[in-house]
Amino acid sequence: MSNIINREIKEIIAYGTSSNPKISLSEDQAFNVLLLQYYCFKESDISKVWYEILSMITDGKDDGGIDAIYFDEEDSKIIILQNKYSDVIKVQDIVNEINKIITTMNDFKAAHTGSYNKKTKKLLQESLDRLTDENEGNVEILFSSLANIDIHKAKSKLTGIEDKVAYITLMNKGNVEEMIEKLQLQHEVVAEDSLKIDNTKNILKYCSDQHKGIFVNVSSESISRLYNRYNQKGLFNLNIRRYIRNKNVDDGIKNTLDNNRDEFWFLNNGLTIACTDFVEDGNKIKLYNFSIVNGGQTTNLIGEYKGKNREEFFIPCKIVSSVDEVSTQDTMNFFNTIAEATNSQKPIQPKDLKSNSPEMRSLQTLLLKHKVFLEIKRGEKPAKDTNTKIKNDELAQLIFSFVNQKPGTSRSNKNSLFNNNKFYKQIFFKRYASEIEKTNFLLDLIELNDRYSVLQKKFKVEQINEFTIEQANVFNNGKFVLFALFGLTYRIINGDVDINTLKMDTSLIEDDDFVYGSFISNYKGDDIEQKLKDLIKFFVDILEEEYSSQYDKNKVTSVSNFFKTDKKYIMDIIKVTVNKLSRTGNYNELIEYGEIFKRT
Repeated sequence: MSNIINREIKEIIAYGTSSNPKISLSEDQAFNVLLLQYYCFKESDISKVWYEILSMITDGKDDGGIDAIYFDEEDSKIIILQNKYSDVIKVQDIVNEINKIITTMNDFKAAHTGSYNKKTKKLLQESLDRLTDENEGNVEILFSSLANIDIHKAKSKLTGIEDKVAYITLMNKGNVEEMIEKLQLQHEVVAEDSLKIDNTKNILKYCSDQHKGIFVNVSSESISRLYNRYNQKGLFNLNIRRYIRNKNVDDGIKNTLDNNRDEFWFLNNGLTIACTDFVEDGNKIKLYNFSIVNGGQTTNLIGEYKGKNREEFFIPCKIVSSVDEVSTQDTMNFFNTIAEATNSQKPIQPKDLKSNSPEMRSLQTLLLKHKVFLEIKRGEKPAKDTNTKIKNDELAQLIFSFVNQKPGTSRSNKNSLFNNNKFYKQIFFKRYASEIEKTNFLLDLIELNDRYSVLQKKFKVEQINEFTIEQANVFNNGKFVLFALFGLTYRIINGDVDINTLKMDTSLIEDDDFVYGSFISNYKGDDIEQKLKDLIKFFVDILEEEYSSQYDKNKVTSVSNFFKTDKKYIMDIIKVTVNKLSRTGNYNELIEYGEIFKRT
């Protein structure tokens, strides 16, 4: 085993023991942790992701060939890991293991899950249920080992199998070492190479006092060559995001590569390359100490292209560097700035299309007066005198859950809050700036979210003491359902709804004429955190009990399935909550904890 991997394994085992003396990880188990840490979380500090990682490991008897399951929130993608802590692995072993995972996936699709262990059933079903119609089937299988496997040879043996799952990623010992080094040594770049351009004189130049740059059209053959040479040697090290697979986008690029190469320049955003220097040399551009900071998806797909169309085409490319020689740290800071800026501009999301709308800009201005920065454009930096920062899509989720009582949509279909005109108007066309009660309500909702986030971090560390395993699962997946129940509490505490009326028809909460006003800022006690904590535990207990009941009756397959739709919330969760509140003891508890929701 390499010194790099050996060192990391030892550190993981030692950290596990120090965090809890009862935890005694084997080297095999530590290898699972390592892959989750570096490949999925991309985090070199194990302490920051320790508890999340432990909850994702399924390795054991009847695990269906699955060692761990990670759900990528940003890309709505499931990553299934199979890690072999062995250097004696053959290509056929890989094929067998991946086939085993695919068989497991098929069993879950057919609801034949009785033969799998409890952890695998919970995590895999939970993850599958989190995929929406838009990203159904977005699953990546990662197979890693310490063997010196020929990746290209192994992939050739997976022909046909690859069609059964969205993505298959293979990593040998060298890949694992490279992954660790890349994250720990972010400054590693390609030392020197060159790119062919379309025409010697076809160069657009720009220069400032400190930096210089050019726009050129780069040959696809040059890009393919760079990928083959340096894919594992620094070509993407300065890219702040790894290549994010997106089947729809990938298929579009592949189709252009197959059938429409002469239009590629018009259909693709191109590349950005950062370097310490570049030199124009006829129809070539020489690059020194460089990395692709934006365009990883394009580069990967060109480099991995297996089709028959070999016709050369050209890609727009921006190349930037410092004018004079500067310190390594200053160079890296500039590179990181370029990487962050260019990556934050895409892919375009529904919320981006609203970023310049009058209502969005007005809301940002309103909140800024109260030292709250509303991020309406990705990459925006908050003003120095702001106390709180929140993204517009997160605020939309909070409002749609608390006010509109739609936690299922908020959680499972966030984009619809911006591309569904009805939803968007319900959230943002509320004249917040012209009515002080609405302004105060928004400020308190944002404060409530901040306080919830603080408790959420504490619960992650202390959940062993605070919750049972089942309750922790409900809490970790149930933020927007809890905020909807906070909205219910707000109505009950202020006499806006009647419990007995809701018992007759829970759907009445959807037609509720919401009354805006300040709430948490009105409470003068010094125990807000404790009351919020008690209220969360009060609702988590109700939710877990109802979920377990429905799971046992085969009405739901996972917590995500339980929380996925607004209908389930209105017809089941509200119903059981209202029934619980009909009991004097439960009602009194709610009134005690819910004081923080009292309007003036």
